[in-house]
Amino acid sequence: MIGAGAASTPLRVLGVACVVGGVVLWVAAVKGAAIDDGIIENRLVTQGVYSVVRNPIYSAFTLACAGAILIYGNLWLLVLLPAFWVFLTLLMKATEEKWLSNLYGQEYEDYCACTNRCIPWFPKR
Repeated sequence: MIGAGAASTPLRVLGVACVVGGVVLWVAAVKGAAIDDGIIENRLVTQGVYSVVRNPIYSAFTLACAGAILIYGNLWLLVLLPAFWVFLTLLMKATEEKWLSNLYGQEYEDYCACTNRCIPWFPKR
Protein backbone atom coordinates (compact mmCIF):
# COMPACT_ATOMS: atom_id res chain seq x y z
CA MET A 1 0.00 0.00 0.00
CA ILE A 2 1.14 3.51 -0.61
CA GLY A 3 1.89 5.59 2.40
CA ALA A 4 0.51 8.92 3.47
CA GLY A 5 3.13 10.63 1.30
CA ALA A 6 2.65 13.13 -1.46
CA ALA A 7 1.81 10.49 -4.06
CA SER A 8 -1.22 9.07 -2.25
CA THR A 9 -3.60 11.98 -2.88
CA PRO A 10 -2.94 12.27 -6.64
CA LEU A 11 -3.27 8.49 -7.01
CA ARG A 12 -6.57 8.50 -5.15
CA VAL A 13 -7.84 11.38 -7.28
CA LEU A 14 -6.78 9.45 -10.39
CA GLY A 15 -8.50 6.39 -8.94
CA VAL A 16 -11.77 8.25 -8.44
CA ALA A 17 -11.50 9.61 -12.00
CA CYS A 18 -11.01 6.06 -13.32
CA VAL A 19 -14.02 4.74 -11.40
CA VAL A 20 -16.17 7.64 -12.62
CA GLY A 21 -14.87 7.12 -16.17
CA GLY A 22 -15.72 3.42 -15.93
CA VAL A 23 -19.26 4.18 -14.79
CA VAL A 24 -19.72 6.77 -17.55
CA LEU A 25 -18.41 4.32 -20.16
CA TRP A 26 -20.73 1.58 -18.86
CA VAL A 27 -23.77 3.87 -18.97
CA ALA A 28 -22.83 4.99 -22.48
CA ALA A 29 -22.54 1.35 -23.58
CA VAL A 30 -25.71 0.05 -22.00
CA LYS A 31 -28.07 3.02 -22.15
CA GLY A 32 -26.60 5.47 -24.64
CA ALA A 33 -25.97 2.98 -27.46
CA ALA A 34 -29.29 1.19 -26.88
CA ILE A 35 -27.59 -2.21 -26.84
CA ASP A 36 -30.81 -3.90 -25.73
CA ASP A 37 -32.59 -2.63 -28.84
CA GLY A 38 -29.79 -4.02 -31.01
CA ILE A 39 -30.13 -7.42 -29.37
CA ILE A 40 -33.91 -7.44 -29.72
CA GLU A 41 -33.70 -6.33 -33.38
CA ASN A 42 -30.82 -8.75 -34.07
CA ARG A 43 -28.54 -6.05 -35.46
CA LEU A 44 -24.89 -5.30 -34.83
CA VAL A 45 -24.54 -2.17 -32.69
CA THR A 46 -21.69 -0.01 -34.00
CA GLN A 47 -22.84 3.50 -33.11
CA GLY A 48 -22.20 5.58 -30.03
CA VAL A 49 -19.43 4.29 -27.79
CA TYR A 50 -19.37 1.07 -29.84
CA SER A 51 -17.88 3.12 -32.68
CA VAL A 52 -14.66 3.60 -30.66
CA VAL A 53 -14.43 0.25 -28.81
CA ARG A 54 -15.98 -3.17 -29.49
CA ASN A 55 -16.32 -4.17 -25.83
CA PRO A 56 -17.01 -1.00 -23.85
CA ILE A 57 -18.58 -2.86 -20.93
CA TYR A 58 -15.39 -4.88 -20.39
CA SER A 59 -13.37 -1.70 -20.81
CA ALA A 60 -15.55 0.07 -18.24
CA PHE A 61 -15.10 -2.76 -15.75
CA THR A 62 -11.33 -2.74 -16.23
CA LEU A 63 -11.16 1.03 -15.80
CA ALA A 64 -13.28 0.92 -12.64
CA CYS A 65 -11.11 -1.89 -11.20
CA ALA A 66 -7.96 0.10 -11.93
CA GLY A 67 -9.54 3.04 -10.14
CA ALA A 68 -10.41 0.92 -7.12
CA ILE A 69 -6.84 -0.33 -6.96
CA LEU A 70 -5.50 3.24 -7.08
CA ILE A 71 -7.97 4.39 -4.41
CA TYR A 72 -7.02 1.49 -2.17
CA GLY A 73 -3.38 2.31 -2.73
CA ASN A 74 -1.95 -1.17 -3.28
CA LEU A 75 -0.07 -0.57 -6.52
CA TRP A 76 1.13 -4.19 -6.59
CA LEU A 77 -2.41 -5.16 -7.55
CA LEU A 78 -2.01 -3.24 -10.82
CA VAL A 79 -0.20 -6.32 -12.18
CA LEU A 80 -3.60 -8.02 -12.19
CA LEU A 81 -4.89 -5.69 -14.91
CA PRO A 82 -2.71 -7.05 -17.75
CA ALA A 83 -3.51 -10.60 -16.61
CA PHE A 84 -7.22 -9.75 -16.66
CA TRP A 85 -6.84 -8.19 -20.12
CA VAL A 86 -5.14 -11.34 -21.49
CA PHE A 87 -7.83 -13.55 -19.93
CA LEU A 88 -10.62 -11.40 -21.36
CA THR A 89 -9.01 -11.33 -24.81
CA LEU A 90 -8.68 -15.10 -24.94
CA LEU A 91 -12.22 -15.56 -23.62
CA MET A 92 -13.71 -13.07 -26.11
CA LYS A 93 -11.88 -14.60 -29.08
CA ALA A 94 -13.01 -18.10 -28.15
CA THR A 95 -16.65 -17.23 -27.50
CA GLU A 96 -18.20 -13.86 -28.23
CA GLU A 97 -16.17 -12.96 -31.30
CA LYS A 98 -16.74 -16.36 -32.92
CA TRP A 99 -20.46 -16.11 -32.26
CA LEU A 100 -20.71 -12.56 -33.64
CA SER A 101 -18.63 -13.49 -36.68
CA ASN A 102 -20.94 -16.42 -37.42
CA LEU A 103 -24.02 -14.26 -36.85
CA TYR A 104 -23.02 -11.11 -38.76
CA GLY A 105 -20.29 -12.35 -41.12
CA GLN A 106 -18.49 -9.72 -43.16
CA GLU A 107 -20.24 -6.85 -41.39
CA TYR A 108 -18.64 -7.94 -38.11
CA GLU A 109 -15.26 -8.60 -39.73
CA ASP A 110 -15.27 -5.06 -41.18
CA TYR A 111 -16.24 -3.67 -37.77
CA CYS A 112 -13.36 -5.56 -36.11
CA ALA A 113 -10.91 -4.24 -38.70
CA CYS A 114 -11.61 -0.63 -37.75
CA THR A 115 -12.50 -0.79 -34.04
CA ASN A 116 -10.28 -1.82 -31.12
CA ARG A 117 -11.35 -4.70 -28.90
CA CYS A 118 -10.96 -3.14 -25.43
CA ILE A 119 -9.09 0.16 -25.63
CA PRO A 120 -11.29 3.04 -26.78
CA TRP A 121 -9.70 4.75 -29.75
CA PHE A 122 -10.69 6.64 -32.84
CA PRO A 123 -11.97 4.36 -35.63
CA LYS A 124 -9.42 3.31 -38.25
CA ARG A 125 -11.78 4.14 -41.11
